[in-house]
Amino acid sequence: MSYYILGIILSLAASVAWAVSPILYRIGATDSALDDLVSNSLGAFVLSIPLAILKPPLNGFAWVYGSLFAVLGPVFGTYVFLISLRYADVGIANVISYSYVVLLPLLLLIVSPSYLVYIGPAALIVLGLYLLMGSGRGKLYGYVMAILSAVLYAFSFLALYKVYEYTNPWGIILIRGIILMAGALIVKAVVEGIRVKLSGRVFLAGLISYGIGGPLYVLSVDYAGIAVPTLITALSPVITEVLAIIKLRERLNLRAIMGFIVVIAGIIIASIIGM
Repeated sequence: MSYYILGIILSLAASVAWAVSPILYRIGATDSALDDLVSNSLGAFVLSIPLAILKPPLNGFAWVYGSLFAVLGPVFGTYVFLISLRYADVGIANVISYSYVVLLPLLLLIVSPSYLVYIGPAALIVLGLYLLMGSGRGKLYGYVMAILSAVLYAFSFLALYKVYEYTNPWGIILIRGIILMAGALIVKAVVEGIRVKLSGRVFLAGLISYGIGGPLYVLSVDYAGIAVPTLITALSPVITEVLAIIKLRERLNLRAIMGFIVVIAGIIIASIIGM
C-alpha cells in the first residue's frame, strides 16, 4: 500500500511538471515545430545521460520497447502536439492530447481483462474531455492534431508497459533520453535540414516536462502500475488551463469548469479502484 501511495504522489508531481510545459511552448515557440521538438528533447537528454553511471540492464528487447516508448509519444506525439498549439487554445489542445488516458486502458484489455474496471472512470474522463473540447476557440486542424497526439501517446505507454519486463526505471529513462534526442534530430534533418534554431523557453519546457516529469511518471508506474498513474496525469490539463487563464488570458466558461470536475471525479474513482 505504501508503494502504491508513493506511486500516486509521483504521478501527481509528474502532472504538475507536465502542466507548466504547454505555457512555455506557446510563449517560446519558434517558426519551426521541429526546432521546438529538438529544443524540447534536449532537456530530457541532458538529465538522462548521468543515469548511465547506474549501469541499468539494457538488452535488445529493452531497447526495442524503450525506443517505441520514446519515439511514438515524445517524438511524433509531441511534434503533432506542438503543431496543435499553433491552431488551438493551449488549454483545450492540451486537454484533448491527454485523452490517451482513455485510450490506454482500452488497449490494455488486450493484455489483461482486469483493466476492464478502469473503463468506468475512463468514461467519466471522456465526458469531461467532451465538455472541455467544446469550450474553446481555434481551428479544427489544431484539435485533430491534438487527437493524433493522444493516439500516439497511448501506443507509447503500451510500449512502456512491455519494457518493464526487460529493464528497470533508470534504464527506461536513459533509453528514452537518448532515443528522444536522436529521433528529434533525425526528423528535423529529414524534413527541414540540419540547421537548428534552439529556443531557451522550449528547452526549459523540455527540462521540466521530459527531464523531470517523465522520470517521475516512469517511477510512478514502477510503484503503482500503469493504469492509475496514467489516468492521474489527466490532472495536468486542469492545471494548464488555470495557468493559461492567468498567463495567456484565455477564457474559461461554465462548461469547461464542469468538464474539469468530471475529469477529476474519474481520476479519484480510478485511484480508489487501484488500491
